[in-house]
Amino acid sequence: TAMALLLVVATTLLMNMVGLSPALGAFLAGVVLAESEYRHQLETDIAPFKGLLLGVFFISVGAGIDFQLLRDHPTFVASAVLTIIVVKWLVLFLVGKIGKLPLPDTLLLAFSLAQGGEFAFVLLKYAEAEGIFDSPTSQSLTAAVVLSMFCSPLLIQGYFKWIQPRFAAVRHKREPDKIDDNESPVIVAGFGRFGQMVTRLLRACGLKPTVLDFDAEQVDIVRRFGMKAFYGDASQMDLLRSAGAGQAKLLIIAIDDAEKALQIIDCVKKEFPHLKILARAYDRIQAYEMIHRGVSNPYIETSGSALNLGIEALQVLGFPAQEALRASQLFKRRNDESIQALAKAYMELDNSAYVAHARKWTYALEKTLQGDIGGVNGEAVRTLESPALIKVPD
Repeated sequence: TAMALLLVVATTLLMNMVGLSPALGAFLAGVVLAESEYRHQLETDIAPFKGLLLGVFFISVGAGIDFQLLRDHPTFVASAVLTIIVVKWLVLFLVGKIGKLPLPDTLLLAFSLAQGGEFAFVLLKYAEAEGIFDSPTSQSLTAAVVLSMFCSPLLIQGYFKWIQPRFAAVRHKREPDKIDDNESPVIVAGFGRFGQMVTRLLRACGLKPTVLDFDAEQVDIVRRFGMKAFYGDASQMDLLRSAGAGQAKLLIIAIDDAEKALQIIDCVKKEFPHLKILARAYDRIQAYEMIHRGVSNPYIETSGSALNLGIEALQVLGFPAQEALRASQLFKRRNDESIQALAKAYMELDNSAYVAHARKWTYALEKTLQGDIGGVNGEAVRTLESPALIKVPD
């Protein structure tokens, strides 16, 4: 930290000695430090000073505004503010187009960064010192930059309030795709990171599931990789019917909207009672809701990868590979049992009673695994095939 501060101060003094702006020296020192291999540690070390120094900086900027100039030349300052915002907006819009960003992202980029930057103060001071601008002009332009910064949150709020909803409305007005292939026994609703893995596994095994997703951009991307996907809202029963829900054997719900997922389950249970449902749950609470609606075994989205990491963690800590695998399998079995048991408690009991019930299951799970790994009270190690599961205390 001391060396970083020394570098900043020394570079600043050096720039001042050769007649350049001290702020330029601080900027150059920051660029050097940003490329250092210690940059992440430096960020942590200087974090307590960051907010304080930013506050001092902006207070000094505001204190440096000559309000008499604003009163004397309001038209010039307003024109400068408008010019800064319009020119930067156009440049950023062009950058977004060259970078092939989607139009909503391009507009967000342009509206977010259309204000003048802090480095403008450095340039204006330097221009004034070199005689490019006289002091009144430099002060007026500094005020224009500050006012453009003041306009920045207003521009961003305006984008989210009036412009972004128009793009959302256009996307939702798109008609659902016509599904010409509805003979698959599997329908997958949702093609995010969870649905992609499931679909790829099914395709690798020779199945061709019908994929539905409400994100038009995602559907277009999937099609470029040769997969059949259709745009539409899986909560609409007409769409599911056209996708072959009447003849399909299985519906996999992999969408990340918890309320929409529960809505789909309710509707499918009424319209297609023969259809087996496998569903992704975001957490245990959503899993409880799904069990209450008749989905026998919801899959919490991170549980599989978390268990795999836990297996490797146990091996790193000295557990034999087979013992680590057995522990994870036993944990999964007991955890699944606890979800089924606690789902009813969550629906029927108040919060304190549910917490007490959950703590009992946690205690039982820990005792079961500890007994299986090393034995309890001198007992021999238990095998997974016939574990002596500890009952939940009353």
